[in-house]
Amino acid sequence: MDWLAKIINNSPDEFVHAKILKYGKGTHPGPRAFLTLSSKKVGFKADLDFEKVFIRAYAHGVPDVSQRVSGVITTYTDRRDDFDKMSLPLDWRKAKGKGATTYKAKIRETIPLSHLRELLETDDPTTFFLLSISPSDGTKPWKVTTKTSFPKTPPSLDEESEKDPTFCKGALGRTPQVMEFLLDEVLPDVRDKVTDKTKKIVIHQDIVIEEIEIPEDLGLSFAEKRRLAKKTGRLVRRVDMDGQRYESEFRFVA
Repeated sequence: MDWLAKIINNSPDEFVHAKILKYGKGTHPGPRAFLTLSSKKVGFKADLDFEKVFIRAYAHGVPDVSQRVSGVITTYTDRRDDFDKMSLPLDWRKAKGKGATTYKAKIRETIPLSHLRELLETDDPTTFFLLSISPSDGTKPWKVTTKTSFPKTPPSLDEESEKDPTFCKGALGRTPQVMEFLLDEVLPDVRDKVTDKTKKIVIHQDIVIEEIEIPEDLGLSFAEKRRLAKKTGRLVRRVDMDGQRYESEFRFVA
């Protein structure tokens, strides 16, 4: 289950904790997703922190043919042993910049769909799959394009003057399997509002951090205390569906 769906379903875990780690007290713009639905296709544009769920939706529903995969896998913990167990060989590089140490592997391969699914199952809270994917035989409309570097600025709080999300975009076939996945993972709070006639869905959300509980252990470094701090807050959702807005809030502790 995607981290946002976990908040909505009142089951926050270490994946939710990792996603809200970057937020301090106050109101912050969360990731956006714009969906366009037709009889045979679901087009999407999304911000960072929505990319994984759309890549998983692609892998969940795409026809079983070999896949062209390119991009970067980035993780903030040393998981090279985990990835070495996979069928897909990866060459990892450790990087230490101004921030945290990262481990990155570039990929540009044509692989079986089973290898792509295996890769996505080797997931953890600190791993980002910044991948662009398409079927090797050109089957339409299936395609995902994801940027390979993180955005320098968050989404705007001003919905009136905002630009469309560009971090991850593409198209999925509109099959019952894909629609059920999206309703469960992206639209669980409004799944009963989506019909065969729905054409456009726009998701905005804010992450509101109200309290931060910092561990008192004097033996912990500042970075460790920050990483282990427990945050209490709300996910504020605004879902516009063909001009009709649905608003909801979901509390969390993670």
